Amino acid sequence: GLKIDVVAYPDVLTDRDAIKADYGKPYVNRVRVGGAKLTIDGSPQGFTAWRDRPYYKPAGNYPPGYRGYAAVTPDQVMDAVDWAYANGTQILVHANGESAIDLLDSAVTVAQMKHPEAKDLRPVLIHGQFLREDQVDTLQRRGIFPSLFPMHTFYWGDWHVNQTVGPEVGQNISPTGWVLARGMRFTSHHDAPVAFPDSMRVLSATVTRKARGSGQVVGPQHRVDVITALKAMTIWSAWQHREEASKGTLEPGKLADFVVLSADPTAVPPEALDQLKVTETIKEGVTVFRLTPASQKLAALSYRPASEGRDPFLSMLRGLAVEREFAALPPWSRTPRMRAAIEARSHDSSCLASVLDDWIERLLAGESADAVVK
Repeated sequence: GLKIDVVAYPDVLTDRDAIKADYGKPYVNRVRVGGAKLTIDGSPQGFTAWRDRPYYKPAGNYPPGYRGYAAVTPDQVMDAVDWAYANGTQILVHANGESAIDLLDSAVTVAQMKHPEAKDLRPVLIHGQFLREDQVDTLQRRGIFPSLFPMHTFYWGDWHVNQTVGPEVGQNISPTGWVLARGMRFTSHHDAPVAFPDSMRVLSATVTRKARGSGQVVGPQHRVDVITALKAMTIWSAWQHREEASKGTLEPGKLADFVVLSADPTAVPPEALDQLKVTETIKEGVTVFRLTPASQKLAALSYRPASEGRDPFLSMLRGLAVEREFAALPPWSRTPRMRAAIEARSHDSSCLASVLDDWIERLLAGESADAVVK
């Protein structure tokens, strides 16, 4: 029902048949399968990214030398990337920690040697928060496209400098400067619901890298100009999704997909970028959104993640995921011990997303918001 194009990347570990059946097909009802998704590790702010060295000051009961962990085995990663190359399929890989990125490099290296016929697949590194500079060189050699997350410098910049990686490495979170110095392109994203999907906040953080708590600039050498940040959200994003022929720029023959902003982002001070508003959204030449007092009030109520790295909204989602999993058990097995075992498990993003999916389906079916939450 939304006038928005959705590019889906099903999990390569669970749904290869669906990916193979639908990859490469055009949009149907504004949805298409753009490739496969693989997740190697977890989150930097949650101390679950798989590092090549210990975390700086992890908040919690961690063993000495703790450096996170992989969410999948090396064999699974090698097999998944090999499958993507064997089937000529783009793959997007979530890898935050240095060790996770090293494993991605190994998998792509082997796959490219085994399948030299697989050209222009445009594999994508998602997040790459703890990229080392030598790994940026590797991305360039292998043709792995970096989709980085500089908005972390706003929400969790202080947390990274003080807790996750320390004051030195923390300056290189999402190192866009290293990427640009090599003539490479990148994209910049928000990763909702980990952070709120606010495009002007993405633009602002990519340009200023200013932490919201201390106001300090996190990695001044990685700040970019406004035009570059806009390219990372438009032209280069269209290329990443293999849609550069129809999207990304305004020119004859492409879709009339664009927004009208409240001011020229190249003419306002960088510190004011986050105050810009999308006043109108045009999809294929038709207005699908216009800013009104009512819509502006709704936007003001929008969710924002907690600054210290812990998030009450995500905690609530995890609690709901536990409740749903517990309720699905046979009655005889619903014991306190079983509930504790379920709570001890890691509930990942796909599990939490399924809770949100359930909410949406029930709301669309006419249930009240109160009933759905209860």
